[in-house]
Amino acid sequence: MQMKTIMSSIPLPLAERLDALAEHLELPHDKVVTDAIAAWIDREEERRLMDLRMLVSANSIFVERNRVIDWADSL
Repeated sequence: MQMKTIMSSIPLPLAERLDALAEHLELPHDKVVTDAIAAWIDREEERRLMDLRMLVSANSIFVERNRVIDWADSL
């Protein structure tokens, strides 16, 4: 698999938590960060998919304004 190096500055408390987790899991920092980014992206993609599904669902029950007015006038 091809790799790309990304450099990022993170707050010191977060870096310390990363250090502690990597040490506890006995994994390299790269693995912990890669897994965390992958999980975050998966969640965001799932949220986007859910949003799109909700929009499709809302559009399927959408009633045009003039149809509502015609119905109300018929009462």
